[in-house]
Amino acid sequence: MNNTKKALILHSWYGNPEGDWYPWLKTELENRGYQVFIPILPTMDTDLPDMDLQIKAIKETLMVDQETLIIGHSLGSVLALRLAEIMPVGKLILVACWDFNDLTSGHESYWSNLINHQKIKSNVKEIVCISSDNDPYITGLQSEEMSKRFNEKYILIKGAGHFSKDRDNISQIPEILDFI
Repeated sequence: MNNTKKALILHSWYGNPEGDWYPWLKTELENRGYQVFIPILPTMDTDLPDMDLQIKAIKETLMVDQETLIIGHSLGSVLALRLAEIMPVGKLILVACWDFNDLTSGHESYWSNLINHQKIKSNVKEIVCISSDNDPYITGLQSEEMSKRFNEKYILIKGAGHFSKDRDNISQIPEILDFI
């Protein structure tokens, strides 16, 4: 296995490494020669997830570099953006993503300052935003507008909800593989 290619999958709020479509994607990436990390993100299983603790845990336990592929889901996609503000990474694939700061009080630790789009664009080679036309939390328009702010790729998948296995019966997102 070629260990020089690394991928980091960041799960959703109240998610875990074994949920949703993460195990499927891990296998697909490993089959393509990636070393894949899906950490349990500290405080992501609480009502007040703490981004600073999550970034610290990632920095302490994982070797993220300018070639690392980061896939984030929902609040994990916001964490991916925050990581890309502070370090160069190869590519971001953001599923059910957004970049505005007015969602819920439970997101406060993620919004101590506005997302720095210019810094992210200078630190990331490619960004892909994926959303669904029936997501109950993040509209396709919100994700599409975000992709325009980055001048990057936007993919709309019909009927995928919030890309959850339990709620939406989504255990695979084959469209991601087009961008690996």
